Amino acid sequence: MSTPPWAQQQPYPQAPEPPKKKSKVKGCAGAGCLGIVAVVVLGGLISVAGGGKSGSASAAHGPAAAPSHSHHDAKSAAPQSGAHKKKPQTVTYEVTGTSGADIQYGPAGSNAQGKVPMSVTKPLRNPQYYAITAQLQGGGHVTCRLKVNGKVISRSTASGGYNIASCEISKDVFSGKWKDTNAG
Repeated sequence: MSTPPWAQQQPYPQAPEPPKKKSKVKGCAGAGCLGIVAVVVLGGLISVAGGGKSGSASAAHGPAAAPSHSHHDAKSAAPQSGAHKKKPQTVTYEVTGTSGADIQYGPAGSNAQGKVPMSVTKPLRNPQYYAITAQLQGGGHVTCRLKVNGKVISRSTASGGYNIASCEISKDVFSGKWKDTNAG
């Protein structure tokens, strides 16, 4: 029995496979490499966040199967460290008035010494408390100021005898803002 011509299997012509691109991961350098790494890492994170189910080719097969991106796309996928850096926050200790006052200043746990007039600016670090004390020696007047990023948070003045001008600030745990501890 012969098979009718319409039922005979004829091979369909197949399109040639596209040429395989070489992986840029091996020996890559610069922002292009970072972009590929970022795509692979993000794909893995998405896969983990989705309950371990892999929906992306890059997470299932590694960097060789990562979707091809132009150099521009890979660069935009990389984190931009340094493009939007904030200015470091500062604390400024200022004392003006009669010379000869004994000055101690600094963050919690320190007691640096200074002389009138004094203006010292330092990076604002992790301490939750900063202070200045300026004690007069027999007479005169003295004023202290504590500033955060140039804004006066605490100010105090003392006059005569051995009086003390004291400025103290602390960080509010709820709002994260600096407040004058003397005004408490």
